[in-house]
Formats: sequence, C-alpha cells, structure tokens
Amino acid sequence: MKNIIPGTLTHYIEVARLVSKKKSKITGNLAAVNAHIGGQFFFSPHPMALEAHIHHTKNHTLLLGYISSLAEKDKVPLVDLLKKFCPAKGYFIDLYEAYKDLWKRSSMDKSSFEDFLDWQKKEKIGSTGYLDNCHGQNESLSLMKNYFQNLGLPVKENQVVMGTGFKNLFNALVAVLMTKDVVVDEEGKDSRQLSPGTILVPRGHYQSLVKAPSFHNSRLKVIEKIDADHIREELENRGDIKAVYLSVVANPSGAIMPEEQMRGIADVILEYNKRNINNPVFLIADQVYNGSILKKGLSIFSIASVSGESSSMYDYTITIVSPSKTLGYASARIGFAASGAIIPGDTTSIISRMKALMAHEGSDGVEVSTEVGVVGAYAFSSQKWINKNSAYIRSQLIRAQKHVDSINNDIGYTFLTINNPDAGWYILSKFMRKDLSPLIENSTDLMVYFMNYNHCTPNTGFITRPGSQFGYEAPNLPQNDFLILRSTLAMKPEDLDEFFRRFREGIIKLASLKENELRAILKE
Repeated sequence: MKNIIPGTLTHYIEVARLVSKKKSKITGNLAAVNAHIGGQFFFSPHPMALEAHIHHTKNHTLLLGYISSLAEKDKVPLVDLLKKFCPAKGYFIDLYEAYKDLWKRSSMDKSSFEDFLDWQKKEKIGSTGYLDNCHGQNESLSLMKNYFQNLGLPVKENQVVMGTGFKNLFNALVAVLMTKDVVVDEEGKDSRQLSPGTILVPRGHYQSLVKAPSFHNSRLKVIEKIDADHIREELENRGDIKAVYLSVVANPSGAIMPEEQMRGIADVILEYNKRNINNPVFLIADQVYNGSILKKGLSIFSIASVSGESSSMYDYTITIVSPSKTLGYASARIGFAASGAIIPGDTTSIISRMKALMAHEGSDGVEVSTEVGVVGAYAFSSQKWINKNSAYIRSQLIRAQKHVDSINNDIGYTFLTINNPDAGWYILSKFMRKDLSPLIENSTDLMVYFMNYNHCTPNTGFITRPGSQFGYEAPNLPQNDFLILRSTLAMKPEDLDEFFRRFREGIIKLASLKENELRAILKE
C-alpha cells in the first residue's frame, strides 16, 4: 500500500515538518490515508504559545519572562498586560489572579506584588532542568490551578499534577487506584501490594484506556451507557469496581455529555459514597476536548464542580486535561490532572501518590521549554481562537456528508452513514451488518478490507480505527446491528476528497465481490 504510514506519526519527524511549514496558517497530515491517526498534528498551537516556547529555549526564563518581554515591547506596565488575559475577556486563565496566588505562596509574600513580578520574570531554569520529576514548575501549577478553578473546581494547593499527556496521567492514576500506598524499601525496590479492581467505561470509549488496567491485574468493564441508571445498577452489586470513567466529549463519537446527565451521575455517586465512606467509588473525568464545540448552544460542564449536601464531587473526581487536541499542541505530550480525592487508609492524596509514582518509575521527561509553551497555550488561546479551528472542522463535516450522499446515490440505497458530532475532530462511519457479507464479522475485518481492497495497488486503501477498539463490540453487551469505523476531519480538503475517493472505490467493489475474492482480501 503505497504512502500508507501505519501507527502514529513520529513526534520528531512531525515537528520538523511543522517547522518547515511555519509560514502556513494551517498544516495538514501527509495524506488522507492516515485517517486513523486522528489529525492530532493537523492544527498548530496559538502563535504566542510557540513564541513562549522559543523564548524559554533562548532565554531560560519561565512564562512570565516571555510576558514581560511583550510588556516591554509594547511599553505597557506588566500588571496591566496580565489583566488583559482573563475569563471575562474570553481566556481560560486569569493571569493577574494566578500570579497573585503564586506571590502569596512564595518566599517574597512580604514584598510588594510588583517586586515579586520583577523577581519572577528573571527566574531561570534550563530546558532540561528536570527530567525525572517533572510534575510542573510552581508557576505552571499555579496557572493551571487557576484554569481548573475557572472550570468551577475548588482546587487547593498541591492538588494539580503535570504528566506526559493523558495516557501517562491515566496510567499513573490506575496504578494508584489498583495498589495500596507506594512503599519503597531500603534498596529502592517498589513493594506496593496489588489491590486490583474494575473501571466502568461506556460502549464507545477512548481506545487507549485498555492497557493500563491489565498491568495491575485489573480490567475495564464496558457498560451500555455512563448515566445515573446504569451506574446505580452496577453499584448495587459493586464487586471490585474502583472507578467510573466519564468522557465529557466522547472519543470517538464527539457527543457532549449534557449537564443534566452529569448531575444525575453525581447524585448517584455522592449518595453511594455517603453510605460507603470507607470504600468510595471514584470518577475519572476526561476533559481533553474542552472548548472544541462544533454546534451552537452547547457548552462543556465539569462534573467535579458539583457539590452535595455534605460532600463534593471534587473529593471523588480526578479531572484530566491536555492541550493536544483543543489547543493544537499534540507534539508537546503534556497533560494536567486535578483532584481533592484521597483513598481511605492512604497517608496522602491521589494526586500526591501520582506524583510519587511517576517520579519513582521515571515516567517523565518533558523539557521545561515545552511546559512553558503548553501553559502559554492555556493562557493565550481564547475560545474565539479555538472556534476558528472548529469552524474549519464544521466545513469538513459538510464536505464529508456530501461525499457520503454521493456514494449512497451511486449505490442506490443508504449503505453508509456518518454521525454529526457535537465536538471534536472525528466522524464515525456506520455500516449495517445486513448490508455486509457474513465474512465481515466485525469492524476489524471491515478495516482490513479497506486497507487491502485493491490488493496493495499503489494509491489505494486507507487505515481507520475499528469500532471494536472503542468497546462497540464488547462481548458482554448485546451485539449492535451495525459496524463502526472512526476517521478524522482534521486534514486538508484535498486529502479528505482523496480519502473518500478511496472509500467510494472500496465500497463499490465490496458490493460486487464474490465470496472467495473477499476471503482472499481479508487474509492479506
């Protein structure tokens, strides 16, 4: 299959390509055949975030050093410039309040705020100032604390941790949930005791969740839907359930979970934990796609902001965010988690245990310059800026639907449909089982067919992710009468056209293949 690149694009190769095309307003994947990748390198971060990244590389100051350089260039007081970036003006972090918070907790709290800023802007740390314990500089954690607070979370000191992306944070979290407190003996050996359990996930969940539990003799349990009724039913006979995974913007479907649904879930969990105070169930809130909204009138709600009569969801929820998609900073591989949760019997909080675990196991390695750029992306990327990317994705969705309509028109009936996502970058292609050969038993077979339908002839075939990877074909649930393939809209229009040209070619051929011909393709 000519031009097909299996797996994800290598980070360093992609960074070099982005640099070579830095003058382009929009960058795109190499070809439409990489539709399974998810377009994660398609959009570039906000220009000011990249400037902050570069500024640290050259000067080794932190984010305030970059902001100070802007103030000097524009000849405005630094305090006034900080006040320009706040939620009231469409930004996600209140820079003035975040730095005031950092000042009050610093060794210069007896000095004036202006003196503190003058000192902070000069602080330096090399790009590789830490590699084995990078849970965020004090500046970064203060700014991200403010970010989470603006989502409605009552975040306090030492309740935010940085990791190398969502998967790193999720893996560390699972390790904490499925083991007792981290204990290191005199020889430096990890002597934790396993406490395996189950995490509830919906049919249609992020595909990368599956690995981490298996490392700790634990598992995911796919249920039909994450809502109050299904969670209540599962908790009636809880067994070893440790946590519930909730994606505010579902990957892969792009559906936004309504606030009412999340409040219902919160009521069930808070009521359950009130009765089981020594063995609570926790909630993992995936908010990676915060802000990437495609439809007017919709908004993102954070379940950790819900408070009950005697407790708060923040005390049981671990909220994880990442700039990779919404802020177009996939190459950074950084994420942040916030929580006030503590497992009964543990000596420290879940966040503290995650920090200790990641440091002990050496799972970090972020350069400080990248950290500065990422926090800059959260500080300088307004919702208005994100909406421009979303508008592009909406135009691609319209383009994709026209292709689908044309394919179905040529076939003479509705053979293929795509969903209409609320948010995100993905589309789901749906095929009814009744329209497919019995030889195609699952979505993996369907994926293999579209890879090989023309026997590896150059410029044919494409790769998507099969629905089976997202739990759509979970064996413990009733079989759906359809199969799903996930692809991305985050590509150039001409690449999307090429993707659907191959899609059309494969679909039309599928309708005319004899059984032995199809069997040969599936075996390739």
